[in-house]
Amino acid sequence: MGHLHPVPNPLPIPISIAVPLILLFLGASSPVLASSDDQTACGSLEINKIADLRKLQNCTHVVGHVRLAYVDLTDVSGNYSLDSLASNVTEISDYLMVYRCTGLISLQSIFPRLRIIRGQELLFDQYSLVVYENRNLRELGLVELLRIQSGFIRVESNPLLCFVETVDWIYLMGNATRQHFSLKHNRPQSQCPLCGSLSADFEFIRNSSERCWNVNTTQLRPQPPRLKDCPIACGLNGCDSAGKCCDHNCVTGCYSQNCSLCANYQGRMGCVNQCVASYELNKRRCIGHRECRELGRIPLIRGYQCVKKCPGNQKEILVAKGIIHCQVECNGDFHVKSAADLEVLQDCVTINGSLTIELTNIKEKIVDALENALASVKEITGYLKVIHSAQLMSLTFLQNLDAIRGDKLVENKYALYVVNNYHLEHIWPPNHLVIIQRGTLFFHLNPRLCYEKIHQLQGSLKSGENISVADVSPNSNGERVICGDAVRSLNPKVEDLNSTAVRIILDYMDWEGMETLIGYSYHYKEAPVQNVTMYDGRHGCGHDNWLMDVVPNQSRRHVISGLKPYTQYAYFVKTLTRTEYHIQIDAYSKIGYFQTLPDRPSPVLRIYGSSEISSQILLHWWPPRRPNGVIKNYFVTAEKYNATKEAKDKNYVNVELENAKDIDCECAGVLPYYSGPQPDDEDYYNKEQITYEDALPNLIYVSRNHDYRRKEFEKVINYEHLLSIKKDEEPTRPPTTTPAPTNATLAKERLAAINYENYRLNSEKKQRDLQDLDQHKYTIRHALPKCQNSHASVVQQVEEKCVAEEPLSGYELPGTQHFYCLSQLEPETHYRITIRACVEGVVNGCSTPAEAVIKTASIQLERFIKGV
Repeated sequence: MGHLHPVPNPLPIPISIAVPLILLFLGASSPVLASSDDQTACGSLEINKIADLRKLQNCTHVVGHVRLAYVDLTDVSGNYSLDSLASNVTEISDYLMVYRCTGLISLQSIFPRLRIIRGQELLFDQYSLVVYENRNLRELGLVELLRIQSGFIRVESNPLLCFVETVDWIYLMGNATRQHFSLKHNRPQSQCPLCGSLSADFEFIRNSSERCWNVNTTQLRPQPPRLKDCPIACGLNGCDSAGKCCDHNCVTGCYSQNCSLCANYQGRMGCVNQCVASYELNKRRCIGHRECRELGRIPLIRGYQCVKKCPGNQKEILVAKGIIHCQVECNGDFHVKSAADLEVLQDCVTINGSLTIELTNIKEKIVDALENALASVKEITGYLKVIHSAQLMSLTFLQNLDAIRGDKLVENKYALYVVNNYHLEHIWPPNHLVIIQRGTLFFHLNPRLCYEKIHQLQGSLKSGENISVADVSPNSNGERVICGDAVRSLNPKVEDLNSTAVRIILDYMDWEGMETLIGYSYHYKEAPVQNVTMYDGRHGCGHDNWLMDVVPNQSRRHVISGLKPYTQYAYFVKTLTRTEYHIQIDAYSKIGYFQTLPDRPSPVLRIYGSSEISSQILLHWWPPRRPNGVIKNYFVTAEKYNATKEAKDKNYVNVELENAKDIDCECAGVLPYYSGPQPDDEDYYNKEQITYEDALPNLIYVSRNHDYRRKEFEKVINYEHLLSIKKDEEPTRPPTTTPAPTNATLAKERLAAINYENYRLNSEKKQRDLQDLDQHKYTIRHALPKCQNSHASVVQQVEEKCVAEEPLSGYELPGTQHFYCLSQLEPETHYRITIRACVEGVVNGCSTPAEAVIKTASIQLERFIKGV
């Protein structure tokens, strides 16, 4: 069923630490949610003692998760017996966790009828099945389980647990190219009993004595109409007699139209991947508006869900004929200090009150949460206050805000109140007009927000009241940055790139700009779609998904390295300048994009094989963790392998070779949080200061010819007055009578002009040379082209600067196929299997071989399975 492919063990999660923390949030039993079609749905269940198991008794499917933790079954007596613990649960929509349960021998005693774990929400955002540190557990015993639709599987550290390797986990997975399973530190398979006690069954085919949940129960495997002579596109799903592929959405049969168990959702006409133009019921069915009403539930337009009661921030509205609707209602004054405070604002269109944003934890990654939670807000009836929030660089997270009504004002005057936001440098996009119907502005102590940007909000004030310097100070706003006409544009270009690096080149900076230039900062991030703006997800204290290279030199070239192959990036560049009294210049670029070149992929993650016929091995594998391009082909080879005595003695042989374990190390990439300079806490609000202090001693030069005597400033009355202030004019001098120039004077002036022009050209050349220093340091290595002669010697390759194409052997398979059946093999023989992934468009673009040793079945076992 489906293209089933294994993967290496995921990175270890400290469950021993994390689970106890999770258990702090365990609450009382969830009430029954609904009853329909003779089936009962329950909410998430927390089982911490034997009595809690009664919560499962009336459920046929759990809409949520089930967590068994610290349950002590060592003394099942009195009002309880093993038979009384059995539940009728057939489905779990999220995940199942079994953690540190003592006295638990088999999960069959609790979940004898569990058929599917959907994994719609996962434990730690990864796992759909976790069985961890259960010291008495002998077997899993999930005898009816047919599908784990999504999420990783982790069965670890259960010292007595057998029958783990005998479960075909590949078969259980809904999408094995994305799912992993980890089976470690359980009882060694060599110390466990074998599968046995096969019995005939007409509904399911039990075709292997090595696939079982315990000694007496083989693994259920619904059989498609046929597997032989099906189209390649069918994979292992099989096809019907007409050659039509079976639908992987149906777990128990071939056709989704008459399926008794759907992998995702049961629709009107059969199994579907998602509910379209219908309402989701209990995370498993798609029903119509009328059917939802007939069940006594409420159809939610947002999210298209059929719910029993309105969500937390929605109010029940009773309309005609007693029909209840849910209306998003955000009434009151909301104070957002952390991401947890945003939950009540989710999906709000109108905030009937005021919104105050005061982010207290500067290290919380909250900008994305603000963008998600407040994206729907169009109107605030009161005021908007943003204070003491160093994280914010802009207010663009209110992307759809149209109006601030000002029914309630700060100090009975201000509708937009923005104070003490150290990194705030942008308000709304230029084309985004937010009408302030009543009240005015108050902006102070925003040192990186230019005064001109605030003054542009004058047109938003419906009252027409002019912005005063008392309310919006030109001195406390923008004093830490360069504003106005002094801000120039940079024009970066991608000069060269390879699979992991890019060289960016800037235009020459002129003499005036060079005088204060310290260096440049390069900001970049992965951008699958070219819709990035400079303030998307930006966090003033560096906790965002932008990486940064700070370069304290004046070179107009820079190489950004450590990039991912075959990945599109967005980038922009800004200058690092020092402020001089006589000159203030800064420069920014617009957002640009580039895509790195493809490269060799990492090895196939893991190979998994099984043999039920003595001359065949069925292989599955996971694609590379880092494909680094489009996988065009897989090459599979098989050869006899002289296995060690230890391997031969194992009951179940599927061994990955030692040298295959180290060929796909986890690369340590630079995290956005740690890119750029890392200041101490006292310098936290000035990330570039450390770079400045290191660079300034070598760069500062003060000319003796400049007069830096400070002039007395006039008092600024308002913005118009600020613009009208002119420099003091030079005092007038009486005209002088100058005699006509002589030929000698004219020649002297011509010589002076020539000397000045030569000096200017000389200075300009020196300034350009300074920006082009050490060009050899900015070279990027490129892969050598393919040699014309495929058998070129090493000497020829060196002389011609090319590389000979590597010959490939084995079975060539398309890059979309992750399984293969090796045939014509010898029975009861170990084979060394290798698989290589190859990227399209790269010379010798195949990965290092991933290897495993797999043993074919014996003839006796094959006959036994076939009943011969």
